Amino acid sequence: SSFLADESFPFPPGFGNSFNVDTKRPQIIAGSRESFFGYTVQQHDIGGKKWLVVGAPYESNGQQKTGDVYKCPVPSDGHGNCTKLNLGRVTLSNVSERKDNMRLGLSLATNPRDSSFLACSPLWSHECGSSYYTTGMCSRVNANFRFSRTVAPALQRCQTYMDIIIVLDGSNSIYPWVEVQHFLINILKKFYIGPGQIQVGVVQYGEDVVHEFHLNDYRSVQDVVAAASHIEQRGGTETRTAYGIEFARSEAFRKGGRKGAKRVMIVITDGESHDSPDLEKVIEDSERDNVTRYAVAVSE
Repeated sequence: SSFLADESFPFPPGFGNSFNVDTKRPQIIAGSRESFFGYTVQQHDIGGKKWLVVGAPYESNGQQKTGDVYKCPVPSDGHGNCTKLNLGRVTLSNVSERKDNMRLGLSLATNPRDSSFLACSPLWSHECGSSYYTTGMCSRVNANFRFSRTVAPALQRCQTYMDIIIVLDGSNSIYPWVEVQHFLINILKKFYIGPGQIQVGVVQYGEDVVHEFHLNDYRSVQDVVAAASHIEQRGGTETRTAYGIEFARSEAFRKGGRKGAKRVMIVITDGESHDSPDLEKVIEDSERDNVTRYAVAVSE
């Protein structure tokens, strides 16, 4: 190996930016120019076997240009014997991600203590309501090139992290049902439904109460709207609103509810309740459980 000193940088007298280059036996490792293969390179030593960890921040994974990281053995035969680690396919649960162009591999850092390394995606984003927040995310990889965990220290929980139960009056006094159904669908279309954001469940009541669907049954606005469009009126000669509220509080929020999510209850009714003496108690219980409540009146 030959020793080179670069004196083009303004270092103090007697200092230089030094590195070694093997000019007699260079190792040339081929990669995709389009993926920016080789933008970052780190040495990786596992039990005496030497590797290079190579970033390719424009690498594609499926339809998304997430970027990725390759492992390349040293010495190399120069014929593209590197292996993609597929870190661009790693997802963060309970978050609405935006992974396209997140530039995984734009930065790499190795830890010689345990031969692990960190590959970061500085433009990884997540969705909160109608906004995207580019907080970045890193993937920690252990000595055997196996994904260990994600690191996202700047990630914060969305204000739209809510569990919403809609308590729907389906008694005989509600007419026409198709209008109530359209009203329900219009409400649902305004919600930001997705991982880390809003979950919606629907219960229908009259004399009895039933689950139409649970909080964690659907993870998109399209799926929730499709489910709501198939809800049929169950009827009933009585309108037991207090019973419906209590069922939502004690049962519905527990079916797929998330720890730390704000709990919201929306009651859609024509206002006539046959168990009105029980309303005060069930409202107190909901208040105690920190359930925010809204009432929507429907009429002919």
